[in-house]
Amino acid sequence: MAAPPPSYTNAPAEAPAYTAAPAVAAGSDALPEYDDSNAPSRVFVPSEGIDDKLPNHFKINNQYVQAQVTPSDLQAHLVLLGAFHRLREEVRTFKGRADITMEPDERWAVFLQRAVYRFQKWAFRMIGRESQEEVRGEGPRVLAPNELPPLDVLMVWHTYMLNPRTYYEDCLRKLPGLLRVGSLPLMQLAGSIDPDTLLPRPPSERQVAAFTAFTSQPFEYPLNTTSDETVHVRCPSCSQSNSIPWITYKGDGFAQRGFECMCNSCQFKFNRETLGVRKFYEDMEKCFVKPDRFFLANTVLDYHAGTPADVLWSQALTATVLSLRPGKAPAPAQIRGNQIGWTMEAVESYCRIGMLGQRGNRTWIATPRQLNIVLSAYRHPGPFSLDLASAVVRQMNFVEKMMNLGFTEQARWEEDHDTLTRCVVRYHHFLDLMASTPGNFVVPTLDIDLAWHTHQLLCDSYRKLKDVIGIIPDHDDKVNQGALSDAYDKTGKAWKARFGVPYSICGCLPPDPSSGSSGMPFSLFSKKGKSKSTLEKPLENPRPDLLSPSDEAADQTHPSDHYAVAIINPGEPNAAEAQLRRKKLEKREKELGKCVEKGKADQWGEIMQKRAVDHTPSFLCPVRYGV
Repeated sequence: MAAPPPSYTNAPAEAPAYTAAPAVAAGSDALPEYDDSNAPSRVFVPSEGIDDKLPNHFKINNQYVQAQVTPSDLQAHLVLLGAFHRLREEVRTFKGRADITMEPDERWAVFLQRAVYRFQKWAFRMIGRESQEEVRGEGPRVLAPNELPPLDVLMVWHTYMLNPRTYYEDCLRKLPGLLRVGSLPLMQLAGSIDPDTLLPRPPSERQVAAFTAFTSQPFEYPLNTTSDETVHVRCPSCSQSNSIPWITYKGDGFAQRGFECMCNSCQFKFNRETLGVRKFYEDMEKCFVKPDRFFLANTVLDYHAGTPADVLWSQALTATVLSLRPGKAPAPAQIRGNQIGWTMEAVESYCRIGMLGQRGNRTWIATPRQLNIVLSAYRHPGPFSLDLASAVVRQMNFVEKMMNLGFTEQARWEEDHDTLTRCVVRYHHFLDLMASTPGNFVVPTLDIDLAWHTHQLLCDSYRKLKDVIGIIPDHDDKVNQGALSDAYDKTGKAWKARFGVPYSICGCLPPDPSSGSSGMPFSLFSKKGKSKSTLEKPLENPRPDLLSPSDEAADQTHPSDHYAVAIINPGEPNAAEAQLRRKKLEKREKELGKCVEKGKADQWGEIMQKRAVDHTPSFLCPVRYGV
């Protein structure tokens, strides 16, 4: 008898000593902490027995590992997704007083800008109070009940963590408090939501008082925004504070797409791009003053592995981008802006010289990919290396799909334990597939993506994937639709070759056997004709743990295409890509139809042909990425 597989444990990797926010000094005017140790703490209780069918171990990349995520984790996550969806509808359908009329999507966009602002206050003032030395102490700490954020802040935090590399690097550089918290406390946070109504439970008085004291924001999130509500924004040029309306009748408020403001002090006109440029110059000044302690965004993690890079590498890349030279004097951000310019185009031109030397002046030479990655963190205002408001918009497309599948209805999971178990099992096989095809871009289905998202929220465990599959996988939600569709076809081929069953049977047509490059067999067609439909015989399913033929489970295996945001007037390249994809699928449909008609299709092929009739394929809508 074979020996049981070994358990899998790993010590967390040691992160380099990146400088973060300073600790609160004794005797400062910092606000006091609240002791909420005696406050009742609600914890989510999963459905009884929901984890019972989950295997103890999975074989990933030729090693046995314990389950990285469980069905109960997914169930708790789905409570949060349901609450986020309800919050969005509450904002979009607001019927109260509004002095400026806005469309539902515009109202939601304004709400998200304010939610990101509130998250910033919570993360830096309430959670990010420790020094880096405290962060690298004995281990993660548990959020106190009074530290649990309001739902809008939680929604932004949730989306931030679903960009695992950006989140990890920003925590190392600027957010030591969140780094110390570690994984999202799913059970604790899901417990703060009523599972029946998906509304937040009433907060305690101390929770409200603590949030208000540290952030200077009301605990209750602002469903509506009026023109008399303002935010203080520093002028990029003179650093003076300006009180700016969130929204205006002209559409140039701070939370609106057309934001523009003239400084009350120096009359400098600035916008969101200018504020991002100011952020770059501020980081630039720090790198000049202490080049061994401060680094530009997107230079701290290794691009391939997603783990902390050697400090010398981060220092060298930063020095190259900024043209740092021994003895070169630092300069305040406003002086740099006047010297180099207040546009990202000017910043890019400056940095190209550092990366390319005199060749940087030759516009026909492409900007190096590393430089584009660095500068992407500075194309929007705020301390984060990601446009969090836009990221939430993209993420809500996935939430909508979970709603449509009925996954946010908690009563479902009292009896149905198989669906979430299959999600988890398929996700672990997806990790094994990822490890077997290094360097290739793999596209998840909806059920796999749910488990993948949940694992990313458990970031302490997720970062240990480096020891399992060789990298910490990133989760890019801004991928070109042509790349997505091609990668999805290749993922389906590789899955069928490795595990013996189709990747998806939602109704999206399988990859053309003649396409691809590996020569791996992927065919839904038998070599010999059949005299009658194979569906008249019992379905032979060698992997029921990976695929269910039931109609109810079909849409769960639909490609996860929430990466894209549709627009009304798509650009010509996107429309051309969609048209090409449509023609390819029409060809596949004809081929599959002929095989079914001649009795040459296997049972899976007949199921797919039947479901393709009223099914909307993925990657056909012309889209743009980001908002």
